[in-house]
Amino acid sequence: MGDSVLFEQKEMTAILTINRPKANQLSHDVFEGFSALLDKCESDNSIRVIVITGSGDKIFCGGADLSGGFGDFTPVDFLKRGQDLFNRIAEFQKPVIAAINGHALGGGCELALACHLRVLKSGARIGLTETNLGIMPGYGGTLRLPKAIGETKALEYILLGKQIDSDTAVALGMINRLSKEEDTLADALQLAAELSKRPPLAVKAVLKLHGQAHRSDRATHLKTEREELANLFGTKDVIEGMTAFAQKREPVFKGE
Repeated sequence: MGDSVLFEQKEMTAILTINRPKANQLSHDVFEGFSALLDKCESDNSIRVIVITGSGDKIFCGGADLSGGFGDFTPVDFLKRGQDLFNRIAEFQKPVIAAINGHALGGGCELALACHLRVLKSGARIGLTETNLGIMPGYGGTLRLPKAIGETKALEYILLGKQIDSDTAVALGMINRLSKEEDTLADALQLAAELSKRPPLAVKAVLKLHGQAHRSDRATHLKTEREELANLFGTKDVIEGMTAFAQKREPVFKGE
């Protein structure tokens, strides 16, 4: 794993930073680093939110590092490793925020799309640009960009390999918040602090449904929704939430 992905914890938020200057490209070490640190975040109850960002202030993630070929993997196996990691992020049952502090292109855009929420630096560009190299997205971008902005525009951007400027990304609904150049991580951490105060069990249930929505039919989805909500009625967090509401104070949720 090395130092390809750095870990830091601030209060209830874990910050995972891709540390591969100059372009923060995705590699075997980055995948291994993310996997190990997601294990840590999953098992540590003191962590309620994860923020993913890139080192430096120019490029969040420049996509896959193909300079060394596929190593000991076949192209299909190499791509599946990335897909599996990004699927894990998309279905993670703690909120994952992309603090996009620079350009996010190709696989970098796919990483951002796998995160639940996205904060983008003003002036940064994002996009699935693989067709410019004669290839195509391979880490789930053909699934997640249409889900984020609609099929028609997504297909146009993918086929043309277009970079999307920050204002357009916000207008398309691709981004949750736009930040000033120097404030991207700070804004993501502020959002994380808001999320960390939310009831952990309810958040987990919502993210479970969100992660399964693309592969569940309507009846199955609604059945799971009923079951998850029924389970929440028996938790201490519900008692705390209702008591705090009646007492007109802020609730303190403990995930119990």
